[in-house]
Amino acid sequence: MRQILVFAVLIAGWVPAAYAQTVPDPEFSLRPYAAGSDSTLQSLERAQAQMEMQVVGMGYGGANVYYTAFTPASEVRFSGRSLPKFVMKSEGGTDPAEQIVLCKGEVRKKHRRFVHIGVKMYGGARDVSSAYVKLEFKRIREGVFEIMLPRTLPPGEYAFMPLSISTGAPPAKIMLSCFGID
Repeated sequence: MRQILVFAVLIAGWVPAAYAQTVPDPEFSLRPYAAGSDSTLQSLERAQAQMEMQVVGMGYGGANVYYTAFTPASEVRFSGRSLPKFVMKSEGGTDPAEQIVLCKGEVRKKHRRFVHIGVKMYGGARDVSSAYVKLEFKRIREGVFEIMLPRTLPPGEYAFMPLSISTGAPPAKIMLSCFGID
């Protein structure tokens, strides 16, 4: 029995270390990549998105600020049954949860849009959290994190959006890392 326990402890220590060595360093910080089973990283679609605002309920419901990508679907597609692992590099000891979010998009005729913030008619924040996917992060090694998604995600268009810590207005254009789930 003791031999089995020692073997289990050795395996438990070896598996995370082996996984950490098989994931290469992402080329760019704060840019998520899909990790392949063959120790490669696949870039997600990089879509330049433009900020737009939509008034809700003739203004009485406030407004939402969106980032719009001007294609209806991402060229990077995954099956909902077999999502890859996502990884990103973060420098400076910053919590990755304070740097990016994953948003489920709304598909319009010829574009996708991803909600950024919502405001009430007379100021204050509107809750737009239903568009965001809850993420958790697991440290693989110094500066490299696995982005832990929920077990299942519904089909649709998704984008990793950078979070801005600036106190000013949101930037007019940003780069999104997009993918679709079929």
